[in-house]
This record gives sequence, C-alpha cells and structure tokens, in this order.
Amino acid sequence: MEVSALIPKMTIFVVLMVIGYLCAKTNFAGKEFTRDTSKMVINVFMTATIINSVLVTDARLSGGELAVVMLALCIAIVVGWVLAAVSCRVMRLGEKAPLFELLIAVVNNMFIALPVVEALFGSEAVFYCSLSCIPFNVILYTYGVYRLQGGGKSAMRLKDIFSVPLLATFLALILFVTHPPVPQVLRDLFSTTASATMPLSMIVIGSSLGSVGLLDAFKNWKLYIMSFIRLLVCPLLVWLLLGFVTEDMVLKVTSTIIAASPSAVIVSVLAIQYDRDAVYTSEGILLSTVLSMLTIPLVVYLIM
Repeated sequence: MEVSALIPKMTIFVVLMVIGYLCAKTNFAGKEFTRDTSKMVINVFMTATIINSVLVTDARLSGGELAVVMLALCIAIVVGWVLAAVSCRVMRLGEKAPLFELLIAVVNNMFIALPVVEALFGSEAVFYCSLSCIPFNVILYTYGVYRLQGGGKSAMRLKDIFSVPLLATFLALILFVTHPPVPQVLRDLFSTTASATMPLSMIVIGSSLGSVGLLDAFKNWKLYIMSFIRLLVCPLLVWLLLGFVTEDMVLKVTSTIIAASPSAVIVSVLAIQYDRDAVYTSEGILLSTVLSMLTIPLVVYLIM
C-alpha cells in the first residue's frame, strides 16, 4: 500500500469537523446540540462501537498469544499517558494541564488507526486495533475522568469510573472469551449504530469550535508541542519498546500506528461533559488531526 493512499481517509475527518463548525456558525447547531449530542455519542454510539469491534471478528487466540497481543496494545496506549504526565509537569499549563495531558494521552485508535491498519493488513489488524479499546477505556474512564474532575485535586467517585463505555469494554471482553451465539439482528443493530459514531463525534467537535476562528487552532505554539509528542515521539518510542515484546510484524506495526494517531475526539466530548474548555481541546484535536495526515504516512514509511 502506498502511504499517499492514507491521506484521503484522514481528510474525511477534517471535512466533517468543518461541517460541524459551519453548522455552529450558521446557527444550525447551538450549545444545547453540542452538549446533548456529546452525551449521546459517549453513552450510545461509542458503546455500540466497542461491542461491535468484538462481534465483527471470528479470530481465535490462545491464552499466551492473547497475553502478548494485550501487552503490546497496553504499551501502545500507556506510553502516551506516561509522556503526557511528564510533559504536563515540565510545562506551565495552569488550568489547561488536564486537557493538555489528555490531548497527548488519548489516541484516536478506532476512527483513524483502524482504517489505516485495515488498509495495510486487513482483518487481523482490525481485530488487534479493536482489542486496544480495553486498555484505552480502562485508563480513560478511570484516571482520565479523575483528571477532568479536578485536575487530580478532587476525589474519584465510583459512579464516574464505572461509566457506560467502560462497562461495555468489559462486556466486549466477555464476548470475545466466551464467543456466545449472537443473533444476526443484534449484530446488525450494533454495526449500524456504531457507524454513526465517527461522523457525529467529528461534527460535535466542529460545532464546539463555532465560538472561535478556525485558524486559532494553528496559533497556539503549545499545541504544536503536544502534537509533536502525540504524533512522533509516542509511536517511535512504542516501536522501540515492542522490539523487546514480539516479532509479529502485523502486531508491531498496528500498535505503532495506534500510537501515531492524533488526539481522540472523545477528549473534546468529555471536556464538554465535565465543563472544561472544549474549544481548547477541539483546537488541539483539529491541529493534531491535520498534522497526522503528514506524520502517519511518515511513521509508516520509517517503520516499514
């Protein structure tokens, strides 16, 4: 596969954000739409996406093979969180520290990494990418929510930890291990619902940018630092670490591409839910997504 073929896929995400932005500017989508839709994306569509990622695969792994796969995927996810925590303590970010941290740590593993690895390797890589939802959601909806609640200053509440997406993640793991028969109508329901997650998420991000100029995302130099860490430092470090874990090229490249993905749209959605600066997070997501159109092909070229 030519790396140039990756650029049109990622351009779609940017175009959808622009559509959301234009809807906000023309009063087709107000603050109420952004807030209410963000809740629906998290609790309905993202949940369907998590469960659907397991239902669409027939893969079987032994206990040892699954352990290696999960270790590699945990490395791909956790490295970003470690680098994010270190970066926040080096830079002076004030109230934006938790948001900056999540912009580095939380990757767009499903809506950017997944189509890229599918184009490269097919269904095997799609299955690996789907499994990355487990460490992704466990960390995001525990430590990530904890940071958004008060920047690490407030108590962690169980009702916030056990969110709907996190419970869906555990259900997906049970489905993968037990392989129960699932009626086709339910499979179709989850598949159809999951397909709405990406466009709705992108439109929500774009609409949250309606109160600022679109070019403002390219004026904050700290967001360029965030993007550099997210898009280049993370994947290259993950690639080096995976050399000690596995020789499976598909698993290594898939995990590295996950780590090379831009900031996830869920960061902006959660920022809205927890009354944080959603404009700041949307600017960071927009910038990292646009830059990823250059950096993901570069990373693929370097490691392959």
